Amino acid sequence: MLGRRHETRTWKLAILAVVAATGWLGGCGSASAGREVSFRGDGAPGLTITIRNQRTQDARLWIWIEGRRESLGMVQSTGTETFRTALPRVSRVRLEFDLTLGARCFTRAVSLEPGTRLDVTIPSNLSLMDARCG
Repeated sequence: MLGRRHETRTWKLAILAVVAATGWLGGCGSASAGREVSFRGDGAPGLTITIRNQRTQDARLWIWIEGRRESLGMVQSTGTETFRTALPRVSRVRLEFDLTLGARCFTRAVSLEPGTRLDVTIPSNLSLMDARCG
């Protein structure tokens, strides 16, 4: 599973209560740790995140990369959106989202590499998601 430089990985967020106890995503090893990658041009590697919101409330999203918070945008209730952000090297990443008139949630941080693709579902029952909500 250690990838090549241009290989795209797809990680699925498990929406099982058992997974909630073990962590948001499995660790991601990489043979390219710390290597600088150029972000010039349309084909430049980055981080692609597809969010499926199964809740009846809109979700506002942020991404934390190495402690820096960046707004991603909003996913309407029962909608799906894809976001792309720069990820110049292997970095610690976590997601933050809040629900309109509802909870604010944080995933745990994981190491991701440029070219990673995340598919994340915000389930209608937040207790099924591996996130800390309050």
